[in-house]
Amino acid sequence: MPVRARASIAPELLSSLRNLIESASGIVLGDAKLPYLSSVVRGRVAALGIPDAARYMEFLSEGERGAAERRDLVSELLVGETGFFRPPAFFQAFEKAILPGLLDQGFVSPLPIWCAGCATGEEAYSVAIAALEGSRGLAAPVRVRATDLHPRFIDAAREGIYPSLALRNLPDRIRETWFTPMKDGRYRVTDAVRRLVDFEEGNLVGFLSGPLPPARYAAIFCRNVMIYFRSDTTRRLVERFHEILIGGGVLFLGHSETLWGISEAFQLEQREKIFYYRKPRAEVRPPRLAAAPRSSGSSAPRRRVPCLEPSPSPPGADASPAMNLVLSAERLADEGRFEEAVAMCRQAAALDPVCPEAEYLMAFLLRGHGRHAEAFYHAERALERDPRFVFADMEAAECLSGMERTGEASLRWKGILRAIDGEEHLPRLSVGAGISSEMLRQYVLSRLPR
Repeated sequence: MPVRARASIAPELLSSLRNLIESASGIVLGDAKLPYLSSVVRGRVAALGIPDAARYMEFLSEGERGAAERRDLVSELLVGETGFFRPPAFFQAFEKAILPGLLDQGFVSPLPIWCAGCATGEEAYSVAIAALEGSRGLAAPVRVRATDLHPRFIDAAREGIYPSLALRNLPDRIRETWFTPMKDGRYRVTDAVRRLVDFEEGNLVGFLSGPLPPARYAAIFCRNVMIYFRSDTTRRLVERFHEILIGGGVLFLGHSETLWGISEAFQLEQREKIFYYRKPRAEVRPPRLAAAPRSSGSSAPRRRVPCLEPSPSPPGADASPAMNLVLSAERLADEGRFEEAVAMCRQAAALDPVCPEAEYLMAFLLRGHGRHAEAFYHAERALERDPRFVFADMEAAECLSGMERTGEASLRWKGILRAIDGEEHLPRLSVGAGISSEMLRQYVLSRLPR
């Protein structure tokens, strides 16, 4: 007998389902999402006529049928509102400023572009349309590769037929030029646009584990995808994006996504109030935030922990015992030893209760592992110890965003912006080794709602 729609699912089974979803797709469901996961699973159990959730878990592991159901489950968990030219300001900036800028740099047409996580194709077609509008008469200004992990989405994207609601952001001229109305009220993307886009099934987790292709893209769109990933998955993905972008190429993220604390290999840029990241043409890494020195024998990859420099002394030179512990914690974080790094920060905070860097690094590390409430507590403690500690204030704002307290986050970002604009004193973390007040200002602007 199928499980009733309201039947509860054991917590340990939900935890196993959550782990399976992350293993298959990289997508992390926080505790707040578990009731929704339970609801979706109950619906899938009822629809498939499976006796109970435990049997459904077994079904997910059964060959091709199980793999198909895993994709359906992930898709149902993540499907959100989509449409063409969403938001309009983003694609206007791409058409009028960013695309012409790439062409002016000497990139050869058609520009190779990747839309990662394309869903049912609206974004990929929007990129192609914006390129046609801003390409100075080129018939094929771009070649868009669009990927998604769900084959049903890819099939819908290839068909290129959409309800009128999906076109609600489009001016009449764009709709009339690039879409053909159908008798049933839907619209079909014209062949002039369709021929610029190739759709294929692709999983970003597979991209992480597969062989790295050569640099080939002038632009990568990965918007509102990495918000579902762990910070270490995001970091690895961004590193791969950097490798496959041509020097001077650009990476577009969603409005709520950032490379803060993830990567310093890109330059933050702005065009017409739109922020994005550019890979420098020269293969020289940009100046990074001041950080603790590494031993010559270490080969562990560096974790992008923002500057941990006691002011005014350089790291490791005449630092206090507590600050030396913080710098050691940073090195542990570099090596991926998260729990040990947090424990050492706690030791530093106990040794010197007025050391804000210990609380700040704890906040940074905990947020990177999705523990936003704990991270917010430690960011606030850092600010209690030093109210002018700008980076701690930024961590608190990021935590508020992570907890979906968007109104409070916005107010916090606005306050930080005022502090930066009128700040006479630098924060305790040094900004003299590559991070200027103007760079901080640009970053904060990128986090404010538009």
